[in-house]
Amino acid sequence: MTRVVLPGEPLIDASTGLRPWRDSDVPSLVDACRDPEIPRWTRVPCNYGDTDARAFLLSRHDLIAAGALAPFAIVAAAPPYDRLLGSIALMEIDWHHRRAEVGYWLAPWARGQGHATRAVRLICGWGFAALSLERVALLAATGNLASQRVAERSGFTREALLRSYLRGKEEQQDAVAFGLLRDEL
Repeated sequence: MTRVVLPGEPLIDASTGLRPWRDSDVPSLVDACRDPEIPRWTRVPCNYGDTDARAFLLSRHDLIAAGALAPFAIVAAAPPYDRLLGSIALMEIDWHHRRAEVGYWLAPWARGQGHATRAVRLICGWGFAALSLERVALLAATGNLASQRVAERSGFTREALLRSYLRGKEEQQDAVAFGLLRDEL
């Protein structure tokens, strides 16, 4: 197992930045996660509140130290990098096989501006360089067409349909599996 060390400076691509989460992100995190589209497609609970946000921010420390997660806030790429646009992480990091999965969401006010695509490219590039990953997977529910488009625009290859793979809020969902190799970015 290897410990994840997040970069000291934000990762930037045009108007999109990635930086480590801050405790001061709680109010923006709560506002964003109250959008019903976020819990619909992610593990974010419904009726998200301050307690959920604080628990998320606390849990990241242990997961980073355990080498299991590399979480970033997606922010507007202008100092002081305070405008929260979304969340992205490399998760399910498998150090032996040099692979991880990317997961993300965007706040309603950040959608349709290319932030998700730029954030996915940034975190994958960082993961390949800083964590020596060879492969990043991206899973999207078959009904989440926006996430599938992000995967394709980010250079991922559609590899498979995984039947009854994800647990949605009310039922099992099929997922489209995408993969990106180090030399494909």
